[in-house]
Amino acid sequence: MVAVDRTGLDRTNGDAPPADVVDRLLWRDAQQMLGRHCGPGPDDQKCVWCGWRWPCAPRRLAERAAAAARRPWREAWTLRHDLNSIRSTPGLREADNDRGHRPIAPGGRRHASANRGSFDR
Repeated sequence: MVAVDRTGLDRTNGDAPPADVVDRLLWRDAQQMLGRHCGPGPDDQKCVWCGWRWPCAPRRLAERAAAAARRPWREAWTLRHDLNSIRSTPGLREADNDRGHRPIAPGGRRHASANRGSFDR
């Protein structure tokens, strides 16, 4: 069994969410992410948790989630659904090509034969 020290990673500390929080699960997840991605490292440019440029994408997502958790339940639920399904937006899939993702083959299919890992070299 592996023991992991999570001291300082969970900002909820078992406390109940504030009274104005509508979506407690979303709030708790946001607090955990905010606790992990808590600030820039010694170089003041990269996140201490993930090493991405500060403020990192997980930090910004956690801030949005914390704000959404306080909105009326329909807005919080809708925003959570939107955040989870953002990759299915056609415009964003096209933007993935600029980041090095493989484009979808003609006809909208991806072929397993096109998968090449470092083990194939």
